[in-house]
Amino acid sequence: MIWEALTKLALLGTERGQLPAEVKSALEQVGVDTSAAPEQQLLDAAALYHQLRRAGFPLLEVPEQASKNLLDDPRHPLPARAARQLQHIVQGRYRGALTEFLSLLEQGNWRVPPEQLPTLFTYALKQPQFWQRLRPLIGPRGQWLLQQNPDWHPLAEQPPAEDWHEQDIGQQLMMLRYLRRREPEQALPPLRAVWPDQNYADKKRLLEELQEGLSEKDLPFLEEARNDRRKEVRQAAMHLLLLIPSSTVQQELFANAQQLLSMDSNGQLQVDYPASLTQELKQLGIGKRNKPAYAGGQPATWAYEVLSKVPPKHWESHFKRPTLDCMRLFLRGNRQRLLTDAVANAALLHQDHRWVEAILRHWWRTGQEKQWSNALGNMLIEALPAGAFNDMLEAQFRQDSGYVAENSLAAQLLCLGVHEWSVSVSKKVILGLQERLNGSSAYHWDLWHYKRILKVAAFRVAPSLLSDLRLGWDKRAPVWERWAPDIDRFLKTLAFRADMYKNLKQ
Repeated sequence: MIWEALTKLALLGTERGQLPAEVKSALEQVGVDTSAAPEQQLLDAAALYHQLRRAGFPLLEVPEQASKNLLDDPRHPLPARAARQLQHIVQGRYRGALTEFLSLLEQGNWRVPPEQLPTLFTYALKQPQFWQRLRPLIGPRGQWLLQQNPDWHPLAEQPPAEDWHEQDIGQQLMMLRYLRRREPEQALPPLRAVWPDQNYADKKRLLEELQEGLSEKDLPFLEEARNDRRKEVRQAAMHLLLLIPSSTVQQELFANAQQLLSMDSNGQLQVDYPASLTQELKQLGIGKRNKPAYAGGQPATWAYEVLSKVPPKHWESHFKRPTLDCMRLFLRGNRQRLLTDAVANAALLHQDHRWVEAILRHWWRTGQEKQWSNALGNMLIEALPAGAFNDMLEAQFRQDSGYVAENSLAAQLLCLGVHEWSVSVSKKVILGLQERLNGSSAYHWDLWHYKRILKVAAFRVAPSLLSDLRLGWDKRAPVWERWAPDIDRFLKTLAFRADMYKNLKQ
């Protein structure tokens, strides 16, 4: 309240406004001279409260029984040595081991040390995927703490109150979040009740929370929101409707997409661009891109926007072909780049892992590394199931004896650092490098990219391999001095993770 009052007065100017009496009283309690000139009061108060806001926030008073519930956590307190390791990780030295550490906490029923929660919450605000890993581990104390700091409210949940009308938008969002994770359908009746009273910005925020637990049962409400008078609300509802394959939006979109595609006499897929941006296409959210992205100008971009939103499995039914054959139609069509980008983005939007894997396997088999060495290629790799990731690398190494070429798909798979490496892949990569270094009489630039691979390997190789990977390095080899810091850093990180497993597997 105090900071808001100071901000408001700064905008209005002291000649046109003044601080409320309760704010002045609060300022006096923290040592601000309220008898000074208004300009001086404002400057002193703003300087003080800026530091206070950075340092912390006031905690709400907790009833005695509620405080006991917060401390009632059945999980084991973390061993001191493991707690120190987590501190090293959080401080950034071994940040790449953070997600792995949290997985071990969950497996061993360990408790996250409360003193680390603020830093972890701040990190989770920037990394939604990390929040999915952290959220089940914070316990009742963590959920209470989230509600104390307004900066953390986008992560907080709270059990629903009987009357949502009595709650502000922040509390409504927390209650909606709580229900969508546990009983998604139960969130709709209270949301409908307060919906007419919301402004467009709050409606948009409430709609965004519906992505958790999204299903066909949300369709009637989303169809109503699609007709809201504000564009921002309509767009938010449209985004959710696009994620439900059976929605009316998807049916309309697919009908338009079918009109764009045809087969020529040779069985090649052809794209016919829309003649104009019709009102129907606009209502489906097409035409947002002002700058043409493909040869063919704006009509080509409209075609891409339509095709990139259609669930790929719809095409399997349409063309009556299995996943792999249907995917090849798009990747070999007459407008290859447009069709490839569209179907790849559609697979990511609808989280169709079969199509993601099919596209990446096609990329590997056809040697199109240059085409996919971009952000879209990286997103496909991130979405690849872990089993398929290691299978593809195994197949690659059977052909290349473990060597990873700099611009290859294997290098991109490894360097992205998303998946854990299997024991076999780990040995082939690291021992393959060891063999080349031990046998080299001069420094070779074709191994330079292995320095990046080693940085990733330190957090993705199984720690159980530490003993095996410590052995066999020829420190008398002519190139050892150039590689010694990288190898040493790799082994130290692997040793840190091995110790982490030892402490948390007790």
